[in-house]
Amino acid sequence: MKFDPQGLRDVAKNWKALAHTAETVGSRHRNQVNGPLHQHWPGADASAAYPYMERTEQQLDVVRVEAEAAALTLNTVADRMYQAQTNLTNAVHRAQDSGLTVSADGVVSLPPVGPGEHNDPDAQADRRNLMSLRTGYQDRINQALKDAQGASNQGSSALLRLNGDILNGQRANGAVAATRTDTAYVMNDLGLADPYIPDGKDPKQNAEWWKGLTPDQQETYLALNAAKIGTLDGLPATARDEANRLVLDQKLDALQAGTPASLGLDQSTYDKRKAALQSIKDKLEETANAKDESHQMFLLGIDPEAYEGDGRAVVSTGNPDKATHTSVFVPGTNTELAGVPGQIDRIRQLQGYGKRFARAGESVAVISYLGYDTPESIPQASNPMRGLDTADDMRRFSQGLRAAHGEPKSHLSYIAHSYGSFAVGVADSEKGGLQADDIATLGSPGMGVLYAEQLTVNPDHLWIGEATDDATRLVGGFSLGPSPHIAGFGGHNIKVDTSGHGGYWDEETESVLNQGRIIAGQKPTTSPKEDPLWGSIPH
Repeated sequence: MKFDPQGLRDVAKNWKALAHTAETVGSRHRNQVNGPLHQHWPGADASAAYPYMERTEQQLDVVRVEAEAAALTLNTVADRMYQAQTNLTNAVHRAQDSGLTVSADGVVSLPPVGPGEHNDPDAQADRRNLMSLRTGYQDRINQALKDAQGASNQGSSALLRLNGDILNGQRANGAVAATRTDTAYVMNDLGLADPYIPDGKDPKQNAEWWKGLTPDQQETYLALNAAKIGTLDGLPATARDEANRLVLDQKLDALQAGTPASLGLDQSTYDKRKAALQSIKDKLEETANAKDESHQMFLLGIDPEAYEGDGRAVVSTGNPDKATHTSVFVPGTNTELAGVPGQIDRIRQLQGYGKRFARAGESVAVISYLGYDTPESIPQASNPMRGLDTADDMRRFSQGLRAAHGEPKSHLSYIAHSYGSFAVGVADSEKGGLQADDIATLGSPGMGVLYAEQLTVNPDHLWIGEATDDATRLVGGFSLGPSPHIAGFGGHNIKVDTSGHGGYWDEETESVLNQGRIIAGQKPTTSPKEDPLWGSIPH
């Protein structure tokens, strides 16, 4: 009865403050210490110091997540104890109002028998009714006390999970990775169902849900549900980046602390995955001290286990939520997680060319979208299923970019290479398309449609680039549709002065300059359409 929930809530508030501080300090360490040093400090001393600094950031991640879990535990216990106390108080007062007495230890008693009551039928009936009421109130009091004890026991069990041993390096699967296990156990100890998080199918709903949370609630979700939050299209890029960087650290930490056998991986897969994640982490840190968000990197998606281990990663250079121009680069065949650092270099290159052609005051973000299961080889690239399977996800990603950016809309373009152009074409041909203002294809084997009018994008804003010696020009007309560069397909051919299937990004060529123009919403230089080898395309 004397329980004051404010005491627990004050302590929970302190744990929340610690979590917030750990996140702030960790971010500052990455952006102002570790990141800048990686750019300018080589040598033996640097090689010895970098692992130590990385461990410092990992420990701050651990403190952040565990402190959030402690705050959740204390607030949950406070709420449940307060509810039990309310139920108890109501039961005691109702019992007393009915003429019953309640002792200090919670025993409900009948009043003494009054004089003449034995010979009064009405009085005897009243007592029988009072006896029934006593049983009910006693049950309610007992249940309230049981609920309070249960909440206390659950809180005690949960808090015992959250002790300092996680920071001493003794956890078999790594400290950062162990935070996910600890959080799961805490939720189980507290008997909490998974917190409500949208299913992710509607980016607008995702965005509205996130906006409806308080800053404290958002911090809790980011720390305790990072894997789910990082996948939600429509959320701010800053939130997804924060969640996915934590997921990246957890995944990498588990690999570094484990062995191939303990993780159920063969040695080759284990080595490739660990090297890829470390390389992505290092690449992200190259812009850690960027002066503003237009120069920073944002990790919008990461899942090394996706697509049977080929991996999924979506990275933006520049904040797409604030950019005047946002371009999504979709790679093609044989692009896996290990190739993401190279894709990051490419989008930074494209961002530079986009800025060159953007008007004064306009900003540019370019996204590398390894968000689908790319074919592993040329024979597999003739199979349309990879593109068909990713169409809904790609459309949802585009809708999320629009929802997160808001009004006024960003100029949105897609630049797709090789099989990526088929995936983009399929996604843009149905269900409202990609909502893109411009689409450019490079070395396209086909876009899954017979002609440009079947796409959602305006055909006057469909740009096709094809090198004269690109082998993909021989593929069109088969399972992926006709090559878009031929006469009758529609759209416009851009001028290409590079060679082969991978030369479209040679520096200072018209091929890459045209991509910069498209990104900035400017008209590229064009070339005439070519006649198809097999006759006209049927309309």
